[in-house]
Amino acid sequence: MIIESYEDVIILSGALRSNFWEAIHTAISLTLKRHPSGVIIDCSGLSEATPDGADTFRAAMDFIQKHDARIIVAAVPPAVMEVLKSVPEVRSQLAVANSVEAARRSLDLLHEDSDAPVKKKKKHAPENARQLIVCLYTGTSVEEDDAAMNIAGKIADSQPTEVHLVCVLLVPRHLPLTSPLEASEIAASKAVQRAEQYFAVRDVTYVSQVERARDVASALADVLTAVDAPEVVLPLMRDPLKKDENLKLVESVLARVTRNVIFVRGG
Repeated sequence: MIIESYEDVIILSGALRSNFWEAIHTAISLTLKRHPSGVIIDCSGLSEATPDGADTFRAAMDFIQKHDARIIVAAVPPAVMEVLKSVPEVRSQLAVANSVEAARRSLDLLHEDSDAPVKKKKKHAPENARQLIVCLYTGTSVEEDDAAMNIAGKIADSQPTEVHLVCVLLVPRHLPLTSPLEASEIAASKAVQRAEQYFAVRDVTYVSQVERARDVASALADVLTAVDAPEVVLPLMRDPLKKDENLKLVESVLARVTRNVIFVRGG
């Protein structure tokens, strides 16, 4: 097997028939020193893999957990992916992107998330500003997000307010939290940008972040450990067919969040 390194990408090519972790480990360590935001392993050049070769990625998972490293595997050929899926630890923990470009976009978003919640703060809030969390999440529509932001805007009109804008990127439980989710990542970024524009136009101080989580309730509980906000504004889905999902969301949030929660469903 051939291992090449270029900027933040490590390129593997040839046959992966044995555990090449020691060689890849050296390349990853050097690349992380140059690009601490993360490393992409491009597997598009792999012609085949065996279960012994898949152990390379099992060792990579151990490294990721011990060092809190951001590593995304990209462009894995279908035949090689089938072998990787046969290894339980690799199947459940490996973050995989369809392409190097998708992996880089995901790493960029992960890097921005690590800087939260001080990312994109519009201005200094007044000393007596009320903290307010506005939570959007992948799955809501523009209209539903707008309904929540309108309520938050009215609250901000009545008193000095600093809005903590949190967009929860929901990651399926069978995937690692750092897994690239290109469509969801794009949707989350667009939702944040729209909300930032909304509050900027109204001259409301805001802080924005994207939070990866399994569910909205756990994401809010984590955010509230860092933000002392007495209220949370949370949109519900308008689709009548989503009634059961809305009820489950309300129950889970009320079970985890001890602050006042304003549930909003646009009409």
